[in-house]
Amino acid sequence: MGTVRFDNHKDLQSALARIAPGDCVELDSLSLFADNGKDMFGTLAEIGERGADLVSLREGIDTRGGQGQCFFALCRALNNSELFTHRREGIERAKAEGRYKGRKPIAVDESLFNSVVTLWQNGQITAREAMARLDLKPNTFYRRIKEMEELKMKDYKKVEQEIKEAARQGRKDLDELKNQVRAEAKEVKKAVDEKLELHGVEREIRRDRIRAEVEHHDAVRQMKKDVEVEAKELKKLMEQK
Repeated sequence: MGTVRFDNHKDLQSALARIAPGDCVELDSLSLFADNGKDMFGTLAEIGERGADLVSLREGIDTRGGQGQCFFALCRALNNSELFTHRREGIERAKAEGRYKGRKPIAVDESLFNSVVTLWQNGQITAREAMARLDLKPNTFYRRIKEMEELKMKDYKKVEQEIKEAARQGRKDLDELKNQVRAEAKEVKKAVDEKLELHGVEREIRRDRIRAEVEHHDAVRQMKKDVEVEAKELKKLMEQK
């Protein structure tokens, strides 16, 4: 066990290279470690991972007590948080520039996945057994199920929309057919009315013709009677003479 001390930022890499388990790193201030918080927390976490202690005079930090591991654990957590934030910012910049492709999806046999999920949903196997059969972690397993349900819902909505569209088109076609039938019925009625009217005219003409013939026969009959009466009168006069 020894003491590793450095007084400026340039000594950082060489100082870290000399650290061994049980050593104690001494410095006047944490500001000597790095120019930004991300590098500082990363360096402090590395010291803890190497099994060394830290003494910083200005900040009053001494990890040689019972709380030393808690300090290094906090540094690791802050470092991971900084790295996550930095990575997220990098992803957002890449997305904005059109360079981000995203994480490559885990290849899963769709047929096997569907059959195993069906067994799980029917209560024939547990979720843990389903994950083991598919060799998937819980987050991936449940994410794929969510994606599958969303896809089913999307397909259902698509079919529902197609059915609604077909029904709407069917109603439109039926309305057009009704209008067409009404128009044809109107034309047929018009033609029938015209034909009936023509038949009515023909009946009137036939009735007038019959009436004229009857009147003619009556007139001829009456004329014949008048002639016969006059003939009788004439004969009677001739007999008297």
